[in-house]
Amino acid sequence: MIKIETGRREFDEFYPKIKSFLEKDTLDLVIDGRKIRGYRSPDSRAIWIRDHSDMFRGFRYFETDLKSAVEHFAETQAANGRIFDYFTAFPEKLPCEKENWNKYVRVPVEADVEFRFVKAVYLAWQTTGDDEWLERMIPHLEKALAYITTHPWRWESSLGLVKRPYTIDTWDFAYTAGRHEWLQFQIDDDTFWGIMHGDNSGYYEAFEIMSRFCEYFGNALQAEEWKKRALELKRKMNEICWNGRFYTHFVKLTPVEIPGVD
Repeated sequence: MIKIETGRREFDEFYPKIKSFLEKDTLDLVIDGRKIRGYRSPDSRAIWIRDHSDMFRGFRYFETDLKSAVEHFAETQAANGRIFDYFTAFPEKLPCEKENWNKYVRVPVEADVEFRFVKAVYLAWQTTGDDEWLERMIPHLEKALAYITTHPWRWESSLGLVKRPYTIDTWDFAYTAGRHEWLQFQIDDDTFWGIMHGDNSGYYEAFEIMSRFCEYFGNALQAEEWKKRALELKRKMNEICWNGRFYTHFVKLTPVEIPGVD
């Protein structure tokens, strides 16, 4: 149990307050007879790798099950390396949907999923120190990053950067300029493409993490290669996204104008 005593209420109550928030955000599932625990956003009864990975930085200080959710994302990885966004065993679209079957979803327009998977593995290993477990996870990480840097929906080879459809943020629907009647989660001939700095900074960190893993296990050549890839990605991202004052949120590859938005 972590206890902080400074004599100042805002600091002394910080950890227990954050812990109490996070403890209300757990989701326990049983899939194939195996218990899985993950952390979720309060508005979604599902384990998203995005939420789980971000919240990991807090719950790792008190949670005892740090591997089951990460392992399940690894076990359900596609042959091409793609990682699911989320999985659940609860009905989502109430009251219409009532089926409590297992559901696995990848939102096509999202490009940040694989780096969040890498970060979750890193945080789990950093907290547990389980080297054997990490060695089992590394092939999954390599496949995930190979997918991102080769698939034509994810990688802009002319720039050497990760791309995505024109989404408002890392969120799951794309701008369509009125060409789609509702939220657009798919990629099609009308997709507006661009470079989002948040994706590429995430993969910069993921490449750095892979370099650390390789160095830790004594693979100096691979560590150096991942380091070079990280630095090259950062260099290209700075060339494209840095405007001299801040990172442009989304650099358009497909010309598009949104009325009323600069």
